[in-house]
Amino acid sequence: MNEFLKSINFRHACKLFNGQRIPKETFTEILEVGRLAPSSFGVEPTRMVVVQSKEAKEALKPLCWNQEQITTASEVVIYKTLIKDIIPKSAYLDSQVQRKTQNTEILEGFYSALQGHLKARGYLSTENIFHWGALQAYIMATYMVAYASYLGIDTCYIEGFDKEKVEKYLNLDTTKEQVALVLCFGYRAKEQQPKFRLKLDEIIEYK
Repeated sequence: MNEFLKSINFRHACKLFNGQRIPKETFTEILEVGRLAPSSFGVEPTRMVVVQSKEAKEALKPLCWNQEQITTASEVVIYKTLIKDIIPKSAYLDSQVQRKTQNTEILEGFYSALQGHLKARGYLSTENIFHWGALQAYIMATYMVAYASYLGIDTCYIEGFDKEKVEKYLNLDTTKEQVALVLCFGYRAKEQQPKFRLKLDEIIEYK
């Protein structure tokens, strides 16, 4: 098994961390991997809040179903997605495209393709655009998890949280940003349990 596959096998949902801090330089690398992760149409809608202090973790824990991962992890990352800014045609989306070109024809082509995609998926509303943005947050998070595993750092996706309460804790204007995911990083306190997965031939078909 190659080194990357070994690291993916190393990854598990760590339910209890040992409290050891991840070196600052190492965690910055993990954040950089997130920054470089792909996003649909290149709109980069994901923003991160890195929770490091003991006080902030203790405040966050009851909003995340009192899960021990929150207070025992080295870092807790809260992933937010932009809302208003990723609805065509926002000033933010204009700026994203204009980084690459000032051509108005290309800009209009981008908006036509994006609007068609969002309409086809049922995302073309302030209420539903969150779901599209959340998918992009998961892409970023998964890149970061894979790299952390490669470095021997444990992680745990946290979907068990009160979204409205976390947003209130962060003092978010939810017309502009909403919380998509919480993810913990650190070092395991206990050995990993056996990993159970379906076999390849049970999940793949070829045409």
